[in-house]
Amino acid sequence: MFNLHRSSRIKPIAAIAAIHGLMRDPQDTGQVFRLTEALRGRSTRVMFKRFAAVPMGARILREQRSLLATLSDHAALAALPPNSLGRRYLDFMTAEKLSAQGLVELASRNLRQLPGSDDAIRLYAARMRDMHDLYHVLTGYGRDELGEVCVLAFSYPQQRVRSFRVIAALGTLNLWRVLRRAGIQAGSLFAVVREASRHGRQAAWLPGEDLEAMLGEDLDLLRVRLNIAPPGRYRAFLATLETRYGPLRGDFRQWARRMALPRNRA
Repeated sequence: MFNLHRSSRIKPIAAIAAIHGLMRDPQDTGQVFRLTEALRGRSTRVMFKRFAAVPMGARILREQRSLLATLSDHAALAALPPNSLGRRYLDFMTAEKLSAQGLVELASRNLRQLPGSDDAIRLYAARMRDMHDLYHVLTGYGRDELGEVCVLAFSYPQQRVRSFRVIAALGTLNLWRVLRRAGIQAGSLFAVVREASRHGRQAAWLPGEDLEAMLGEDLDLLRVRLNIAPPGRYRAFLATLETRYGPLRGDFRQWARRMALPRNRA
């Protein structure tokens, strides 16, 4: 039924080049997608088979649903109850000045290079891409650098995208180095990211859920139903930093540079 047979190998040289690029500039989103392509291998096909095998996945493919179209309908989202997933998603995107279309433009080349030519595989991959900001809202992780790392750590057990695991590890190490250079104790940082990964393993398999129907549900009740635990260590880590060193404004690197003063050293 689906074209899943084209050979797809991991490209180690391209992966190393992308990793070096990310180490030079962790904000280079282009390198993220290059790394994803280099490490893809058969992972997309394996996860697509799982998706197509569950009733909701098969229904989504049959109906050719576009999660992007649903998330881009701001009028419909604004009409939802205040604490619903959809309304909280809209509030999050508005506060962060984001649009669902933003990731589409960044990831368009990656979708073109997917193994096989079947539209169903591309629909699945696009849906996984468009879930990213929903993960932020569902999990409670913010868009600060640690929050982004935690979303990737949560997402890896859910989607098995190898680059998520690599970027989460690199991001954690980079943040630890940045904070240590500023004299800020950051040993518990690793426990924060491990907790995010554990929560991703323990939660319901979100790719197989009816996300469109979930948008109208109360977010707190939804988290309980999906077994998504609160990001306790993440919140505690940020609260401790702000209590000891002052409000966290801007990205971690800018903030840490401001904190790198003799009076602030641990």
